[in-house]
Amino acid sequence: MISNENLGITAIIPTFQSEKVITRALISVLAQTCPVDQIIVIDDASSDQTVSVVRIFATGHPQIKILVNTKNLGPGPTRNIAWDSAKTEFIAFLDADDTWHPDKLETQINWFKRHPDAAICGTQHCVIDKPHGNNDPDETSVFSLKNLLRRNRFSTPSVMLRRDITPRFSSELRLSEDYLLWMEIAAKYGHVSRINKPLTILHKPAFGASGLSGKIFAMYLGETKALRILYTKRSISFLTVTSAHVWSTTKLLRRLPLALARKFTSKLND
Repeated sequence: MISNENLGITAIIPTFQSEKVITRALISVLAQTCPVDQIIVIDDASSDQTVSVVRIFATGHPQIKILVNTKNLGPGPTRNIAWDSAKTEFIAFLDADDTWHPDKLETQINWFKRHPDAAICGTQHCVIDKPHGNNDPDETSVFSLKNLLRRNRFSTPSVMLRRDITPRFSSELRLSEDYLLWMEIAAKYGHVSRINKPLTILHKPAFGASGLSGKIFAMYLGETKALRILYTKRSISFLTVTSAHVWSTTKLLRRLPLALARKFTSKLND
């Protein structure tokens, strides 16, 4: 175990109707070999027992802070509220229905020690009960904005970033708000980095499943709106945004058959 002295970390977990999964996420944070200074759970106006479950769990864990939105704001503004509440040098995001490998934060903090000028670092992820791939655990990939325009290179629960960077999640988007943020960070700081080790565990497929990630067409619309926002901010040219729109449409057409197959299989198994 390493000390995180002077390298404080806040884990931010947004919740919405998460009563059945939030405890699993919290346990994975508490199991880290590099302890967090604080866990901010922020609920986006759930109507189930999510907040009660977190409050009961937090009685034995004083590092857990609970924030509750009075109305549903969506994932971007909700994460931003917790982000603004954090005081540590680093922030790590985790979704309520996902988990971390115990070594995740230690691996990322050690990486930031070697890269003191870096703004952000993600990791590879794996989907529960699926093969983890053959990535070199010691390899790190660096992605420019041009690289990111082809596709999102890491999932939100994999990301650790410096609290004091200026870009924030967009309040205009409820889907692809994370993808837009990574692209804006790449535009401002030159690149984003990813540790090619599957230290983030997703408990659902990346697309074609239930929940937000199951809304394939809505995600496509969110992605294209994110591209338009980049264009209006002059981060990309008209030719680039047009090419990126075409590529996004191509990805949609490739994903739809797989999404339909997953839904059909799910119905057969019910």
